Amino acid sequence: MAKRIHNRGGVRVRVALIAVLALSFAFSPPMSAAQIGGYVYNGESRFVDNVYNFIKHFSYQQYYWAEIYQFTTANNYYVDAMDLAYYSGHGNNWLITTKAGPPQEQLSIANGVPWGDYNLEFIIFESCSVVPSVPEGNWWSNWTGAGRAFQGLHQAIGFRTISYSGNGIASNYGGRVAAGQAMWQGWFNAVNDERSWWRGSFYPGYASVVLYPGLDNDTLYYFGADPPAGSGALRTYYQY
Repeated sequence: MAKRIHNRGGVRVRVALIAVLALSFAFSPPMSAAQIGGYVYNGESRFVDNVYNFIKHFSYQQYYWAEIYQFTTANNYYVDAMDLAYYSGHGNNWLITTKAGPPQEQLSIANGVPWGDYNLEFIIFESCSVVPSVPEGNWWSNWTGAGRAFQGLHQAIGFRTISYSGNGIASNYGGRVAAGQAMWQGWFNAVNDERSWWRGSFYPGYASVVLYPGLDNDTLYYFGADPPAGSGALRTYYQY
């Protein structure tokens, strides 16, 4: 499927790249040292399968039922202690659900989730609509600023639309990442593969990513230096 690129504030791609190239590829962990964490919505087995089918490709460090504190007040011990965090569960624009309840527990990732100031580079949401993009309107404002997700985070990867679980995306993507494919590109490829064979018809999920310019080609084992905390210079790619 095709991809579109959009830069916040109409900034040209070349200008954004020049601004950050001096920071790029200053540090990458050894392949065996990458920290991987999986976090599962507590309520449906399909989400367990999604997370496990990704993390099984690695010597992972964490594999937990999702709790709000893992993403917020204790994130330095959980999500932000990892290089890559993989979540699967129910979602909506800038929103994830941690457990079925009662009451159902939801977490807004529009505030109070400062990721990357400790360690996290990549977070993947295998859930509906968590990562809005250009067709959804204002896609950037809930990611940056004090207390918001991009405090050194490199890429937030997921879907801009409804998605369906219980498929081959997680394992396909895990294999691609483990083999060194670039992070968001591997996700888009895995989603497109699912589109080609999904139940004999058309897979409805459209992938999206929000990232810091200049870190477009990050892999799990070779990635650039952390962007400035709270920077509003973001970029999105999306499927349509």
